[in-house]
Amino acid sequence: SRDIARESGLPLYIHLGQLWPTADGAGVPDADALVRELVDLMAEGDVLAHPFTRHPGGFISTETGELHPVIRRALDRGVKVDVGHGSHFSFEMARRVMGAGILPDTLGADLHGYNVRAPQARMDDGARAANPFHGVAPFSLTVAMTELLALGMALPDVVATVTSNAAALLGLSDEIGSLQVGREADVSVIEPLTGRFRLTD
Repeated sequence: SRDIARESGLPLYIHLGQLWPTADGAGVPDADALVRELVDLMAEGDVLAHPFTRHPGGFISTETGELHPVIRRALDRGVKVDVGHGSHFSFEMARRVMGAGILPDTLGADLHGYNVRAPQARMDDGARAANPFHGVAPFSLTVAMTELLALGMALPDVVATVTSNAAALLGLSDEIGSLQVGREADVSVIEPLTGRFRLTD
C-alpha cells in the first residue's frame, strides 16, 4: 500500500483500531507492536485514521494508557490525522488524545452500509450481534462536528476539518474547500444551536 501511494502521488491512509484474527490462525496481532510497525512506514502528508477509537491499536497505548511515542514522532514529521468517526469513536479516548495536544486535521464521518444499518440478510443472530458495526449509527457529519465542539475544538477549526483541510489533503485547495472566485461552490448552511444535547459514542 505504501508503494502504491508513493507511485500514485496520493497519501497513504492507515486505519487504526479494530483488529481481527490473522488468516494464518495466529490470533489477533499485538495492537501496540502493530502501531509501531505501521506508523514507521508513514511520511509527510500520509494519514492516520481513528485517533479516538474505542478499540486497542489506536493512538493510546494499551501497554501504558498514554499516547504512543511513535504517534508523536509521526505527527512531527507531517503525518495528518483523520477522525474516521464510524463506530470507533470514544469520548474517553478523544479526551486523552486531545489532552495530549493532538487535534484532528480532517473529520471523516466514515459512514457506510455496515454502520448506518447492520446487514440483516444472510446473518444469524449471533453473527449479527458480533458485528462490530451492529445497529443504526447514532451520528452524521454534523453530529460528528458537534462532538468535536463538545470536546473543546473551536468552531473555525471544526469547520476547517470538513472544508479547507480536507481539500488540502486531496491536493485540491485551488479548486474546492473555500468560497472564492474561480472555485467550485459547494455550500452547506448550518445554524449553531446552544442548549443541552445528548451525544453518544
